[in-house]
Amino acid sequence: MAKTPAAQPGLFAGAPFAFADRFLQDHAGQIISEPRTAILELIANSYDAGATKIDIIWPTERGQKFSVTDDGIGMTKAEFERRWRTLCYDREAEQGNEVVFPKGVRGIKRTAFGRSGKGRHAPFCFADSYEVSTMKDGDCLQVRVGLAATGTTPFEITLLAETKKRGHGTEISAVLERHLLAVEELRQLIGSKFIVDPSLCIRVNQQPVELMSLEGLKTTEIAVEGQGTVTVHFIDSIEHYRSAKLRGISWWVNQRRVGEPNWDRLDEEDAYLDGRTEHAKKFSFIVMADFLTPGQDVKADWSDFHANQRTNAVRDAVHRYVIKEIQAQLATTRKERKKTAIENSRELMGELPTISKKAIGQFIDEVQEKCPTMSDRDLSRTVQVLAKLEQSRAGYDLLAQLAACSPDDLDTWNSLMQQWSASNAEIFLNELDRRLKLIDRMEKLVENPLADELHDLQPLFERGLWMFGPEFESVDFRSNRGLAEVIGKFLGGADYKPPKRRPDFVVLPESSIGAYCADAYDAGGEICGIRKVAILELKKGGFCVTQKEADQARDYSKETRKAGRVHATTEIVAYVLGATLEEGLESADYGENTHIIPMVYQTVLRKAHQRTFNLQKRLLEVQPALVSDPEVDAVLRVDAQKQLFDEALPKPHITPLNGSDASSAEPVETEGKP
Repeated sequence: MAKTPAAQPGLFAGAPFAFADRFLQDHAGQIISEPRTAILELIANSYDAGATKIDIIWPTERGQKFSVTDDGIGMTKAEFERRWRTLCYDREAEQGNEVVFPKGVRGIKRTAFGRSGKGRHAPFCFADSYEVSTMKDGDCLQVRVGLAATGTTPFEITLLAETKKRGHGTEISAVLERHLLAVEELRQLIGSKFIVDPSLCIRVNQQPVELMSLEGLKTTEIAVEGQGTVTVHFIDSIEHYRSAKLRGISWWVNQRRVGEPNWDRLDEEDAYLDGRTEHAKKFSFIVMADFLTPGQDVKADWSDFHANQRTNAVRDAVHRYVIKEIQAQLATTRKERKKTAIENSRELMGELPTISKKAIGQFIDEVQEKCPTMSDRDLSRTVQVLAKLEQSRAGYDLLAQLAACSPDDLDTWNSLMQQWSASNAEIFLNELDRRLKLIDRMEKLVENPLADELHDLQPLFERGLWMFGPEFESVDFRSNRGLAEVIGKFLGGADYKPPKRRPDFVVLPESSIGAYCADAYDAGGEICGIRKVAILELKKGGFCVTQKEADQARDYSKETRKAGRVHATTEIVAYVLGATLEEGLESADYGENTHIIPMVYQTVLRKAHQRTFNLQKRLLEVQPALVSDPEVDAVLRVDAQKQLFDEALPKPHITPLNGSDASSAEPVETEGKP
């Protein structure tokens, strides 16, 4: 067994540590890679130094000098060396969290932003070196800090000068080499973050950053009954800062801030905005309540308000407004998250009754309000579990409904069950439900001039041929591409090209035409041609059908026979549908087997209601209206329409020129969009 060599103290004592080129990038992160974060860090450093004035000189071109100058407490040589040379400097341990102000500054309290000292690296975002000039206790120190040329240190500090100078404050400057921001963008960025503190004056290129000049500022007057009027300024920052400090509600009384900006109990458990979220790092509310009295309403140290009837009334009124505004700001984001969660449980949700869908939709809204930090994944899982619970609850609901039935109703149910199996009843009711939904959809589209006949109306009528009579209940009525091509070329000329998505339809400027046929069979049960053709010409919403359109239908019906696509004995019925009919226009028969029937859309719909026993109206009369959830409907609507119009949709077939069907012919798939 090999022996472990004896320890040799100091073996690597002479070897210095090495720093890779990306050390500062990894150490400071966005502070030296993202210019908006970097400039906010520079100002935060001045804020933590107790500055009440910050002057920023910002260039309009690369190669020009920029500087950030403050009137804060400044640093001695020893303090600068300690803070700049210590990686991961611990601000709390070294200086505490409370900001120390220069002598003569009174009545201001601040909590420092800084924690690790990484903000001092922010100038490296704009240049490879920068200069620091700082004054404190009569001494002025000037140094240059630059990225190191060797790997033994991440940056190098060069002493430029030490002089005696009265005053206090710090200036950081450099020649801007990269990441140039527009001056106005800089002003907006700084204002949206630091304007909430009235004790701090910031100027950019000699122009003060003012509250009322911020873009997107929303100002609202709130009347507090019996007390006065407060002004609330809402600021949605253009960039969320990594810290939530100076975010939330900032209270001002006579241009002096009361306490620290915070969410004022609105980010506690069961509240509306968690202080950890990115929204909490973007939103600010400045509340100006100048009718409140220092001493009586405001504590002597201005750290908070006294709890009394007046301040409580003001807080309550402001909280109501803030909650309402936050809900409005987050509405879009929450709706998208809601739709995603529903999308992930689409199949489960689609099988639920409307009342269950609505309950789940409301549940998602409430969860997002009460649990704003819930991840998208957890929200989707929660919806899935609830959908399954709603599914299993259906059986208990049935028992509860039976228990609530009167004796007469129970006798009725018993009679129905003796005649119908549950499966048969379900098939019947599902088909009836599809037809009622079809009618409802048609009523919304048929007279709408913006409706697309090809993608909206024709697929509806294709699925609703049953409206025109009992014989159209047959499943062997199919759209026929061959007949559509004949009609298309007759009306549009030899150059006519059918629509790519629905080549079995004819599309014209004012209408669309669909041709549907049923097979004829010989004595041996074999297909021997086409028994009947139904042609539906749908005019745009608001169109008046005249004799001209009826004659055109007659002509393309004749053309269909001439082309040899049907037998001489094949019956052709052409329906020309519009919003109104020309006075005196009636149906016409041409021979025994060609019938042209002009008809208004409303007549078709009345026939449809009649063939569904007017159940739609009766159900509306006896059932209370169920208001569904809009986001649930938006996600499930596509599937519902697809099931309604595409499920079990018969495939069109091609009829050869000799009028008989070729069993080997390839079917043309329809792609109608409901």
